[in-house]
Amino acid sequence: MRISRTSSEKEQSQLTLCQRLIVHKSYHSQEELRRDLQRHGFEAISQSTVSRLLKLLGVIKMRNAKGQKIYALNPQEQPEPDAARSVAEMVISVEHNAEFIMIHAVAGYGRAVAKILDYRALPEILGVVAGSSVVWIAPREVQKTPQVHRRIMQTLGLH
Repeated sequence: MRISRTSSEKEQSQLTLCQRLIVHKSYHSQEELRRDLQRHGFEAISQSTVSRLLKLLGVIKMRNAKGQKIYALNPQEQPEPDAARSVAEMVISVEHNAEFIMIHAVAGYGRAVAKILDYRALPEILGVVAGSSVVWIAPREVQKTPQVHRRIMQTLGLH
């Protein structure tokens, strides 16, 4: 059963996914990005919608290490870290596989999210490694990764 979302919820979901895709993969064209957005559940997304999302996110074209032009988030457009921001606003996604949990955060907030987890000293967590926008969490027992994922979601107030 498919749940219908309001247009603002749908746009926010598209923005969040678009940002995450651009951070983690190199895109040379809007069409490449559109295909990945389709693969992630937005089957009917148009090129004009992708163009609007890129504009809203402040995405620019820049050269990568190989000299190819790719889409990237404009560093000048990224929000400055704000201590008053809620954890829910800092976190883009929390995902896991069979071995670890990965938190994608808004640029500049990865270390803050990791600090929250370190402060809580959850016994199920073996270790936490953080970068500017990514937090990698190793569960103490990999068999319990899904349970640790749920515990992290509860600890951060994400449901």
